[in-house]
This record gives sequence, C-alpha cells and structure tokens, in this order.
Amino acid sequence: MKKLALFLLLASGATALRAQPDSLDYRGDYYSAKRARQERTAVQPQHIVMLGNSLTERGAWADLLQDSLVVNRGIGGDCVAGMTARLGAIVAGKPRALFLMAGVNDLIFSKITPEALLGQYERLLDAIRAASPRTTVFIQSLLPLDETQNEAWFAGKNARIEAFDSLLRETARRRGLDYIDIRSRMARDGRMPAEYTVDGIHLNAAGYAVWTDVLRPYLP
Repeated sequence: MKKLALFLLLASGATALRAQPDSLDYRGDYYSAKRARQERTAVQPQHIVMLGNSLTERGAWADLLQDSLVVNRGIGGDCVAGMTARLGAIVAGKPRALFLMAGVNDLIFSKITPEALLGQYERLLDAIRAASPRTTVFIQSLLPLDETQNEAWFAGKNARIEAFDSLLRETARRRGLDYIDIRSRMARDGRMPAEYTVDGIHLNAAGYAVWTDVLRPYLP
C-alpha cells in the first residue's frame, strides 16, 4: 500500500509510472489530460514559464512570486522526455523566461545513468534554444529527498541526484546559462529535512518558501 500511495502521489493521480531500463513511460491519462488543460491557455511572450513535474505543478507560482505573468507548466509524474514532448506549445509562445526543473522522476524510477539523462536534458535545452532563442532559460537544481521515508524507492537516490546536479551545473556554465542551486539551500546532512516535506519528496509550505526565496533574485 505504501508503494502504491507514493506512485499515486508522484503522478498526482496518474497511472503508476513503470520503470524501464533507461526511460519512463510518461503517457498516462493524467499527463494527457493535464497537458490538454494547460494548452488551452496559450503561452505569451510576456510570460515566465515554470516547467517541471509535480514539484512544480503543486507550487502556486504566480502567488508565491507575486507576479501574475508566471505560468505553471508542471505535470505530476513527468520526466525529461515528457517535457520535451510537450515543449512545442510552450516555446511557440516565445516566453521571456523559462525555469526548468526536470529529472528527478527519471533518477528515482528508471535505471538511467545521470550521464545518459544529461543527454536527454541537453536535447531539451537545444529544442528550447532552436524554437525560442530569446527565451532566458534558468536551470534549477533537483531537490534532495528524505531517504528515511519511502525507503524502497528513495534509498541511495540522493547520490544520483547530487551527481546529476553536478552535471547540470557544468552544463549551465558551458552554455552560459544561470544555474540555480536550490538543493544546497534546502538539504541538511545531504537530505531533505522533515520540516520541508510531506512525504520525503513533495514540499509543504515551508519548503516552497525556501524555493521561492532562492528564485526571487533571478526573476527577469
């Protein structure tokens, strides 16, 4: 029951993600329905887009950042491949900025290496640049986990997250993009403190307050 509950929580009601050797199947009912609802409201050039998974989706970003032009494009359970698949409707609007948070579901629920996942992430960055070169892209670090919760899924995953964050930092430097290090502001002894999370991965109000404080200086 605990394992099933975590799946449902991560996907916010989606069909449970199925771990594959090096990829995730993101094409569940929740993904499709949420994507369709989001795309009914077109992204505009003045918008700031928050692109990510359930961690992004659950944030009331326009309120948190006190900016009505912030648009939430998070979908629970999403992975890097899923974000790439739905990118077209986002970059078609040529938003002025995009904050990207991607990869944690891949690292938890698939066997993909951080290096191989970076290849997918870089293709996502390439697609953004090709379709909307004037959009300012911010690479956000992944967040830590509390491995004492849901140990069957989280045990050992902070090391994978930290390795991937190191690759993202170097990628941002190489591409001339801002890397926003949220993980180090949130982690304590290498993991997510209990006071920031509801289940070891998703955030409560205190966790979102930390994330918001980190983001504010980067708002265009």
